[in-house]
Amino acid sequence: MALTTTIATAELARVGVAAYEGKTYRLSLANNVASTPLTSASTVANWDAIKLTGNGYADKTGTITAGSYDSTDARYELPQITATWTASGGNWTYNTLYVVITSGSTSTLHSIIVESPAVTLVDGGSITYRITLFTDD
Repeated sequence: MALTTTIATAELARVGVAAYEGKTYRLSLANNVASTPLTSASTVANWDAIKLTGNGYADKTGTITAGSYDSTDARYELPQITATWTASGGNWTYNTLYVVITSGSTSTLHSIIVESPAVTLVDGGSITYRITLFTDD
């Protein structure tokens, strides 16, 4: 006997709304080269301790707005987050972008994106990342 479970689109939307909508996000860059590298199981405080500083660096933040169900990809998607960083006053070297979601006073590590090899952004250079948050079954 075979069983098939299909999650209702309304449930995907409910979970997406509960998990993301109205919450704040923060995108940060870090150079994760410690002898014991950080992982997706590391705390936000651990990641914040190694994030980039200086040379014009600033985190990218915002509020997650309403999403919609994408029938092509069969998932509930939030609006794409576009973040552009520009180095100024010196070069940046990093290998990880990490995403933090905050609800009230609780900040949670959502995900990490690892660059290999590390990125060196030269003084005056820019880089853009596009992140899509979603829920699916």
